[in-house]
Order: sequence, then C-alpha cells, then structure tokens
Amino acid sequence: MSEKARKLFEALDLDHDGKLTRIEVITALRKFGPTLAAHGDLPFWALGDADASSALFDAADGNGDAVLTFEEFAAVVDRRFGW
Repeated sequence: MSEKARKLFEALDLDHDGKLTRIEVITALRKFGPTLAAHGDLPFWALGDADASSALFDAADGNGDAVLTFEEFAAVVDRRFGW
C-alpha cells in the first residue's frame, strides 16, 4: 500500500477516527479535492461529483459494512490511481 494512499486517506478522514464513511469521502473530496489534486495527492481526473465519490466508496467497501478501513481504501485507490 502506497504512501500516497495513506496521505489521501488521512486527508479524507475528517474526524480522524481511522475509518471513512461515505459522507466523509463525499464531503472531503468536495471540500479538499482540488487542493489535493494540485498537490499531487489525488489525480485531477479523479475529481468528480457526489455520485463519482459514492461509486469510489462502493468499490472500496468490500465487506459492505458502510465503513472503509485504510486497507480497503488503499487496495482500490492504489489500483485505480496507478500508485
């Protein structure tokens, strides 16, 4: 799992509890996405609307518990973003 995935996960974890909810992902990407992309922490093409953010969440939530661990998150973003 990449350091970029760790950095992105921490940026999206708004309440710093070590897991991500759908609302956190959507809110954080809407609020911080352009800045994260400008700093190279998120591909520009990954910036999208709430539906795209929700789809990324669904792809990562392998066990369907509506919460993403770092391991679930990193497995998807490393593959999708080519890290």
